[in-house]
Amino acid sequence: MTDEIAPPSIDVPDGWRLVSEEVTAPFDVRVVRIEAHTQIYEDVGLRERLKAATGVERGTTWRFVFASRLRISPATPPSKPLTRLIRDRATSKFVEVLEERGFSDVERADTHRIDVDHTEVAATRFRSQVRVDGRDRPVEAYFAAWPAGEEYLLGGGAYPLTVPEPETFAPESAREELFGMLRSIE
Repeated sequence: MTDEIAPPSIDVPDGWRLVSEEVTAPFDVRVVRIEAHTQIYEDVGLRERLKAATGVERGTTWRFVFASRLRISPATPPSKPLTRLIRDRATSKFVEVLEERGFSDVERADTHRIDVDHTEVAATRFRSQVRVDGRDRPVEAYFAAWPAGEEYLLGGGAYPLTVPEPETFAPESAREELFGMLRSIE
């Protein structure tokens, strides 16, 4: 493809930092080429607090969000079968990413509906565990994919449901903040 795929736009709160940005071909669908421009952000403040509380450098990146813009070539208008294919392949890739980040026992829990640009989008919720300090800590993650013009937007992220003491964390607030970031993806 000769044209660069534009990065997605996402509003992240203060204290979040871009930790990865790449353009890839995330999965193969024989008759079309799919390219993605992906950005991953992490909650640096929580990461540092967890590192201080546990003394563990690795395994403390439980709270992150990503946004991707997918382009299909040759240009193919969104359709229900194509959207389902994109959603299924991208959901599988999201589970792989969670596992690469140290999440274990990743299980699909249910689906929530979120409003993105006046359209209801299905956001799949996952439950998982992260092992730190010899204990499994529960983590929740969400993933969504939706058509946007002739492209697709993907978004997802995760957050802990509990953190090691003496730290405190409000998972309900984290969920709402994640949904807010997903709604902002353009």
